[in-house]
Amino acid sequence: MFTPIETQTERYNNSFEQMPQSRGLEYRSIAYVAAGLDLIFLVGASGLGFAGYEYIAFGSVPDPSPVIGIGLVLSTTFVLAMHSAHAYSPESIQLLRPQIRLICILVPSTFAFLLTVIFFLKIGQAYSRGGTLMTAMIVFVGLISTRVFWHLYLPSAAAAGSFRMRRVLLICREDFPTDHWQHEAAASGMVLTQTLRLSEEGFLAANALERLKQSESDYIDEVFIIWQDPNVANLEFYLGELRRSALPVNVIFDGVIGRLTSAPSGKIGSMTAFQTQRPPLSLYERGTKRAFDIVFSLTAILSLFPLLLVVAIAIKLDSPGPVLFKQIRKGHGGRCFRILKFRSMTVMEDGGDVRQATRNDPRVTRIGAVIRAASIDELPQFWNVLRGEMSIVGPRPHALAHDDLYDSQITKYAYRRHVKPGLTGWAQINNCRGETPNIEKMEERIFHDLWYINNWSFWLDMKIIIRTAVQICDFGKAY
Repeated sequence: MFTPIETQTERYNNSFEQMPQSRGLEYRSIAYVAAGLDLIFLVGASGLGFAGYEYIAFGSVPDPSPVIGIGLVLSTTFVLAMHSAHAYSPESIQLLRPQIRLICILVPSTFAFLLTVIFFLKIGQAYSRGGTLMTAMIVFVGLISTRVFWHLYLPSAAAAGSFRMRRVLLICREDFPTDHWQHEAAASGMVLTQTLRLSEEGFLAANALERLKQSESDYIDEVFIIWQDPNVANLEFYLGELRRSALPVNVIFDGVIGRLTSAPSGKIGSMTAFQTQRPPLSLYERGTKRAFDIVFSLTAILSLFPLLLVVAIAIKLDSPGPVLFKQIRKGHGGRCFRILKFRSMTVMEDGGDVRQATRNDPRVTRIGAVIRAASIDELPQFWNVLRGEMSIVGPRPHALAHDDLYDSQITKYAYRRHVKPGLTGWAQINNCRGETPNIEKMEERIFHDLWYINNWSFWLDMKIIIRTAVQICDFGKAY
């Protein structure tokens, strides 16, 4: 065992930052409040929907007992489904789009289950279709309205100190940027009250944890350690020291260990194995992906044909040169193919000497600037997809000159070719779109590409396509 170094510069505050703490509801309790409100609302919506329809249509008020029973089944089923999707946590409840998507999926599913119960109990005569429809409309409007409320209220209420936030001590390397982490912690109901910095060798100042123990009851609720060093000997020592306190302790692995622990895992006896590289797609998976590619690309070509024709004419009138830009790229297994794009620049570079397009690049034409902003220049690649050279979703292919350069500098670069290149990909929807001005930016893109390959599923492709469409709309508005 080692002794923490005594002679390093003190890397922590001498006293904890004292922050005002609200005596109100604990932030994490929002999950129970949101679930309770949904439960009460759905029971009330059922009563209002069925009874309201009977009163409007026939001028009579039905017996409330069966309506309340149906409301309890409806509300319990929906709330349990939302809870199983972890949709009531403060982080999730304020995310408007994911919540609306869940509501649009779970409400019809819940009503389908409800109608199945009514059918098997043979009590359908007591519940009109009009009442069911009115209830469904009230439920949709009410649930979406509450999500808008949570989306607008929670961030401002948390910032104003309306909730009791868990006070956190963060232990991390000196070069770790805490601003972004602090923002994400706030969304989970935590406030960073102190940071202890590790030296480059992974050591804390000698008396840092002793001071923590003396002050823990007054200023700290939880401890987080962000560990980036593959050598965990120091980590084991500090975990042992922290066991002397009653505080909950969490470890977040970053760097190499973080990438390993985020991989899919499985059990071998009592041990956990992390799959860092999945096998190639099975015959069924390849068939599913190819069938979707054919249907999607053929539909896109036929439905977008008027737009393609207008863009082609505009390019021809705007500047001299061909309408389509063709460039050799490497695809699945390293096989070369000619990628198609609408020409957006005054040059037609190919081969071993290609200069990446940059922001405000003078080579971009007037029409080129417009179609690049909305990614319209990529639409001819639906033909590459239809031919089987590309897929709708996959790692973006690069020019041969850049391909060879990155292949020699990044060890895992070639692994991207284990699947077909795509029109869009996991990297593109995670802010790795456009130029790669340095090797670090390309390594970030490669990390996302490999994650996609190792975690592929049909539903992941659907998610990427939807998020790509949303981002293209946002880029178009910004332009």
